Amino acid sequence: MNRLHIFTFILAIGLSLQLQAKKAEVNRIDPPNWWVGMNYPNLQLMVYGENIASTQPNIDYPGVALKEVVRLESPNYLFLNLEISKDAKAGNFEIQFKEGKKIVDSYTYLLNERSNNPELFKGFDNSDVIYLLMPDRFANGDPENDEAEGMLEKPNRKDPLGRHGGDIKGITDHLDYLEELGVTALWINPLLENNMPQQSYHGYAITDYYKVDPRYGSNEDYKKLAEEAHEKGLKIIMDMVANHCGTGYYWNDDLPANDWYNQWPEFTRSNYRGIVQSDPNVAGYDFDKMVKGWFDPSMADLNQHNPYVAEFIIQNTICWIEYLGLDGIRQDTYPYAYKDFMAEWMQRILKEYPNYNVV
Repeated sequence: MNRLHIFTFILAIGLSLQLQAKKAEVNRIDPPNWWVGMNYPNLQLMVYGENIASTQPNIDYPGVALKEVVRLESPNYLFLNLEISKDAKAGNFEIQFKEGKKIVDSYTYLLNERSNNPELFKGFDNSDVIYLLMPDRFANGDPENDEAEGMLEKPNRKDPLGRHGGDIKGITDHLDYLEELGVTALWINPLLENNMPQQSYHGYAITDYYKVDPRYGSNEDYKKLAEEAHEKGLKIIMDMVANHCGTGYYWNDDLPANDWYNQWPEFTRSNYRGIVQSDPNVAGYDFDKMVKGWFDPSMADLNQHNPYVAEFIIQNTICWIEYLGLDGIRQDTYPYAYKDFMAEWMQRILKEYPNYNVV
C-alpha cells in the first residue's frame, strides 16, 4: 500500500468517526418560559439535549445577563444562571449554543409580562369551602383523550386502581354544579403527567413537572379551567409534589448529577415518621430513612440539598402560580422533604406573592 492509499485510508476513518459523533442539540429547556418584573432577579435554565455540555451558550438580549454556565456529571445537561434586570422587556430572545465559533443549535426563549390582576394570588383562608377533587374520578368531559399516544396505562373502569377517564374538561363543564354546592375553592389532585405503567390515576408520581397529562388535557386546558373558575369566584388550589417524582421521568436513566436522587445501595423505603424532623434528639438512622427513604418504589426521592434540584422545584412552583393565577398550594408529603429546603421554598413564594398560603 503506497503513501497515498495510507493517507486516504486514515482520512476516511477520520471522516467516518466525525460523522458518527452525535451533534449537540437542545431537546428541552426548563422552565420553558419566564416573566419579567419578578422580585427575585435570578433564573436557572436547565438545558437537556444530546452532548449539550460540549457547547458554550451565548445570549444577547437587553436586560438579560448570562452569569454562569454549570456542567454537572452528565454530558447531556447544562445549567444557565441568568440575571434578569428590572428594565428587561417581555419578548423572545435567542440562546445560541456554540462549539468553537460554530452555532450548532439555538433556542428561542420567551419572557412574558406578569399579570397585574389584583384579584389573583390572594390565597385562601378558613372562610373558604374547599372541595377536594380527584380529576380521574370526577367527570369525563372528553372521552377522546382517555387514551393518549405514548402513555403507558390505558383506561380500565373495572379496575379500582386503574384510570377511569375523568379530565379537565369534565371539571370545567361542572363548575356551575360546584358553585351551586357552595364551594369556594377547588383543591385538585395533581394534573401533571404521570406516565407510569400502573396506578397513575392519583397523580403523585409526576413524570413531567411542566406538562399536564394528555389524558387530562393540556396546559392550555388547565389555564382555561382556572380562568373560568375565577370568573365564578372559585379559587384553584394546586396539589404539588416536591419530595419525589415518578421513576418514569425522562431524567431517570440519565441523571444530571449523581446526587439528583437520594440514593441507597438497595431500595429503602421511608419509615414515614414525620415527627423526626422536629426531634432534636433524633437518631441519624431514623432521620435518613424518613427524609432520604423513598415513599414508594415508583417514586424517586429528590435530593433538595442539591442546589440545582432545589432551584428546579422552586421555579416550577412559581411558574405554575404565575401561569395559572393560582390561589394556593397543597404541598404533598411536606414532612418528607428537608425542612430547611421547604422553608426556602416558602420564602421564595412569599417574595413574589406576599399574601400567599400553603397547606
